[in-house]
Amino acid sequence: MKLYHLSSGPLRVNTYFLVNDNGQAVAIDGGENYKKIKQAEEQFGFKVCALLLTHAHFDHAGNAKKLQDDGAKVYIGEFDAPKLLNDGNLSRDFGRNFDCLTADVLLTDGQEINVCGFNFKVLHTPGHTDGSVCYLIDNMLFTGDTLFLESVGRTDFPTGDRNALVNSVKRLFALDGEYAVYPGHEDFTTLSHERQFNRFVDYD
Repeated sequence: MKLYHLSSGPLRVNTYFLVNDNGQAVAIDGGENYKKIKQAEEQFGFKVCALLLTHAHFDHAGNAKKLQDDGAKVYIGEFDAPKLLNDGNLSRDFGRNFDCLTADVLLTDGQEINVCGFNFKVLHTPGHTDGSVCYLIDNMLFTGDTLFLESVGRTDFPTGDRNALVNSVKRLFALDGEYAVYPGHEDFTTLSHERQFNRFVDYD
């Protein structure tokens, strides 16, 4: 397994690619810059076979329809799936174009999925949105806008909930062992670092 990363769009969304030995890639949060994804496919010799969305906001899901049209299956938490078809993706609020779509697979808390040969566990982590999810695979945790380096996601958008985010972050902190944390924006971190230094740990 190989891991590649790119950051794109005005909000600098992180897109991650897990690539298997056959050159199939699972993308996590596609961002908005479709051209950059196609360039990454060509540069590194992989093809995106699936897109796992941590939530439906336009800056993370803006490329979802284009990748779906290319043959990639789109996965998203069940409570955020409707936002891919309505203003819940916030594209109108930010003046961004958004190609609406129906996701191929809706995910539930604790579900284990095999995608292109990779085994992921889905954690429902509401707070930033009511349908936000994180993805666990091996010692990697992809957190979207739930958990950042020494910070957390906003809760002032529709369906955001501060108390729910507190509980979601505490749930992540309670995971056994160590994980590399790959957030939806900004720098990578580790779960042990966040347990110690994230200011959100003191919230009740």
